[in-house]
Amino acid sequence: GMQTITERTPVGLKHWKFTDCASTIGLSDDDAAAAYARHDFSSSLAFDEVEGSVATYSSDGKLFAIASAHKVEVYDATCEPYALRGSIVKNGASALYFSPSSTYLAVYQKQTSSGATKDEKNLTIWNVSDLSMAHEVFQRQFLKAEWPYFQFSDDDAVCIRCVTNEIQIIRPAQGFDKLTRLRVPSVAVAKISPGTTPRLACFVPEIKGAPGSVRIYEIVEHTQEGVVENPQPVARKSFFRVSEVDLMWSPIGNAVLILGSSEVDATNKSYYGETALHYLKADGSFEGQVPLSKEGPVHDAQWSPLGDEFGVVYGFMPAKATIFKAEKCEPKYELGAGPHNTLRWNPFGRFIALAGFGNLPGDVKFFQKMKDGKYKPIGSTRASCSVTLEWSPDGRRLLTSTIAPRLNVDNGWKIWRYNGDLLLHEEREKIYEASWRPVPQGTFEDRPISPASKRVDGAGGATTSAASSGAAKGAYKPPHAVSAYKPPHSTSGSGNFSLAKASADEMKAGKFKPA
Repeated sequence: GMQTITERTPVGLKHWKFTDCASTIGLSDDDAAAAYARHDFSSSLAFDEVEGSVATYSSDGKLFAIASAHKVEVYDATCEPYALRGSIVKNGASALYFSPSSTYLAVYQKQTSSGATKDEKNLTIWNVSDLSMAHEVFQRQFLKAEWPYFQFSDDDAVCIRCVTNEIQIIRPAQGFDKLTRLRVPSVAVAKISPGTTPRLACFVPEIKGAPGSVRIYEIVEHTQEGVVENPQPVARKSFFRVSEVDLMWSPIGNAVLILGSSEVDATNKSYYGETALHYLKADGSFEGQVPLSKEGPVHDAQWSPLGDEFGVVYGFMPAKATIFKAEKCEPKYELGAGPHNTLRWNPFGRFIALAGFGNLPGDVKFFQKMKDGKYKPIGSTRASCSVTLEWSPDGRRLLTSTIAPRLNVDNGWKIWRYNGDLLLHEEREKIYEASWRPVPQGTFEDRPISPASKRVDGAGGATTSAASSGAAKGAYKPPHAVSAYKPPHSTSGSGNFSLAKASADEMKAGKFKPA
């Protein structure tokens, strides 16, 4: 299947079709390698650029919405060029969101001279079928991390909204103004779960000596209209010294990872403040801190799309990366230490890309999950100056992008094979975003690496020593067996991360063996 990359430029949105090589599964090693060598990996503009500043696809990629100065347009994206279905007259829309089943489109406008007027309700929800308005409210503050402010269940049957001291549960079929209002004093953030029986998780910060907590409520238990004074959570985790949390639901909705942070580090080891990762099962049967075996910040935590495992990148550099079994929150496998702060699973939970972006050099390592549950290194590369990385919907390509305003030079994007082969590099004067167009579930099937896929180490200009290639497998070594940590400022120059501080043993991928 043809895959599309959508690029946001200073003018509007461009859609590029990626001409990929046909599958080489079933070919001999030589024929497969020859097919890749012969193929012209390229991208072609699908149709003319569409003007606008903000855009989004529906979760199945069949609809495309784009906002320009005075309107929001909705397109049918199943034909080429995309066909205009209708438009909404709204000034200066700056955020858009399709509900998971594409029933509704949410539009947010800033209250500015170019956006909504002072008396205009600036958050509107539209029925996608005929673009009639379903609901409108005032939304005074806007944080990108909290968008969308109306969160829908997978089937669009339920929706939640967190407001001052309460969480509203809405069943849109009965009307957006019929609310079940759970009174949760001081609630800061709430998040609905995926899955067939949606639940909601919320965070209440600590107040006057009472600890902060994350609570999970069963949505099905609350069907009455009106205020629920003292709603009983089905699960709860309390902690001190946490001022902010990132709530990450498992893809199957049965557990939540809680990345908690505080501005100050009471242990005084890091000026970033403290971070801790907690784990809470939705039925309340388990709650605890995720056992991380190295001191320092949590850089990334990501669920496998299958929901049975999650990966965590943590600790002072060189950071560790560990795969945990979700059932009992147990460490299962080590991906090896290195200059990493980012972990991404492919859509099938088969491949992992482990990378170091931002102030790190851009090393990327690739792993494949084997039948026995182990993760085998299948390649590495260096994607320097990358800001984002995202697996393709077919799970076999990785898109990295260098975008403004984070970086104003060398803008563009690259497509890599799952083993680190660079397939395509598109250079641009200036872009703000590059991402894959989503596809309907079931479009692609999960496939292992092609037999002929040669492991690539250090393509793309990286020099990879034997120690850092991750080739060697090894038993997990307890942290106290390695040399002492040296703070970052004791190395030469910022960004020049020396990997020398990770012993050869620490670099290895291998089964987690408790100390």
